[in-house]
Amino acid sequence: MSAPESAPAPSEVQQVSIPSEIMDVDTTNPAAEPSTKLQPPPSNKRKTEDDEPKEPLSEVILRRLTRIKEGDTVMLKLPSDAIKVITVEKNGLIQLGKYGAFPSSQLLGLHYDITYEIIGGPSASGSGSSTPLPFMSDDIGQHTKNKKKGKSKENDNGRTNPGWKNVLRPLKRQSVVDAVVDDITETNEHIHDLPELEKQTLSHDEINELRSQGLSVEEIIKKQEEAHEMFKLKTEFSKEKWRRRKEKKFSTTVHPLSPSIPNILHHYSERSPASVLHLRVDTLSQLLNMANIRPGGRYLVVDDTSGLVTAAILERMGSEGKILLFNNSDSPPAWSILQSMNISERELKGVKCLNWMEAQEDYERPPPPPEDHNAKPAKVAQRLRKHNAQVAELNATRDELHMGGWDGLILATTLSPISVLSFLTQYLIGSAPIVAYSPHMQVLAELLAWSKKDPHYLHDTLSESWERTYQVLPGRTHPMMNTSASGGWLWSAIRVHPSQFQPESHSRFKRRKTGKQSGKETPSGEGENGITKEKKQDENGAHSGVEVEVEMQSKAETSISDQAVSEILGS
Repeated sequence: MSAPESAPAPSEVQQVSIPSEIMDVDTTNPAAEPSTKLQPPPSNKRKTEDDEPKEPLSEVILRRLTRIKEGDTVMLKLPSDAIKVITVEKNGLIQLGKYGAFPSSQLLGLHYDITYEIIGGPSASGSGSSTPLPFMSDDIGQHTKNKKKGKSKENDNGRTNPGWKNVLRPLKRQSVVDAVVDDITETNEHIHDLPELEKQTLSHDEINELRSQGLSVEEIIKKQEEAHEMFKLKTEFSKEKWRRRKEKKFSTTVHPLSPSIPNILHHYSERSPASVLHLRVDTLSQLLNMANIRPGGRYLVVDDTSGLVTAAILERMGSEGKILLFNNSDSPPAWSILQSMNISERELKGVKCLNWMEAQEDYERPPPPPEDHNAKPAKVAQRLRKHNAQVAELNATRDELHMGGWDGLILATTLSPISVLSFLTQYLIGSAPIVAYSPHMQVLAELLAWSKKDPHYLHDTLSESWERTYQVLPGRTHPMMNTSASGGWLWSAIRVHPSQFQPESHSRFKRRKTGKQSGKETPSGEGENGITKEKKQDENGAHSGVEVEVEMQSKAETSISDQAVSEILGS
């Protein structure tokens, strides 16, 4: 007889499934015995971002376009209209050369599109209304010596740079000269144009001395006005221009630009227009309107503008919908414009990417490379899971493309638009808009000639927008002297599905024209007379082809009606 099985050790716990009713314990009764029932094991599932409550996406976009937060890329517009791109860090120092310096933490929480003045902190010398510049500091000589010795690295703990003491405050709003041209009596006829050095009323040493005394920019400009002998002879408009020019030269202000499409496009058009294919803001707005971009839409995009067109579509959609991108690389492109706009991962959730090889229906991803025999099984399994996840995501994106039903196609690329349209048009729904942009007219002219012969495209047109900037001020509204020569061309069309149906009148006309009728003989004399008359008209050239068709059709209808009447009377 076998020995009885021993009971399990107290430390060993057998996990069994117990109904929840049995596991309930009455804790209100103190006389109840301590429960030895098993409790359910704690969940090992980690909380992800999807499990946390999320704020509305519109609030995320609004905060991104209105307030500055840590880690954002900010475009600072300087008084000279130059733009300096910086990254906001909590412990960083932003140095702007002659315009001063300030801690980057001063930007945190501020609003975009407001001009801020750099002023000295409470411990700064003077009245605190002007910015202590680095070259005016007493420690600049010692800083230069340390730089030569290789100690030029900034010390955050010491913070010897005077810019650490500066703060930002909103600049007071300045009034615009509101004058009527007819009421101005001053003229500029007695003012002589002098070289720039002779126009300077105060020397650089005198201006630096005024700065060291703590005078503000307004006070320095006032001193220059008093020293200007011909200032009173200027018109009010000339006086304002003179003041603006001095403010650009001496003021210490910054203007954070919001990361919106117009500001981003203006910056890239000035810095590197070739990176955005010389796309202009008015052409981009026409492209979005022609493509009928709307929230919740699904669009195919081929973008070679560093992500500008994709960002504009994403902004117009409100990050609600699907965008499928096509490129030549194996990985998603690292577009600088999307980084400059501080677009979050949540806003990019609906953006997918495929290269042209993966978009083919017969494409199969190659298997992963063979693993080393000496590799650890845990690492091998981890790499295999990662590969399977990538394959599953790729197949899901490819299936979504090949299922069709896309709402539009937008092209802004250097590739041949004819080859791209020939491949992607099949995945569009009926009446889907198609828009192609190119900085060269000849490329789209060839596309227009090709699309006119293809029945899948309707209302295909080629257009060019024109823009001119105006100055709008009281009494001084006029177009600017410099303008852009061209903003590119746009080709647009509507996707249609050609019908295989042929109207009966068309087929009947063909039978009458050839003199043949299926299963029946041609009415006596009608075929010969019709053909003979048509030949005579073609030889003499008396009538056009349209008149011949109308006459033959009318004769055919008359003959059919006569035959029907004769059959009725005979019966």
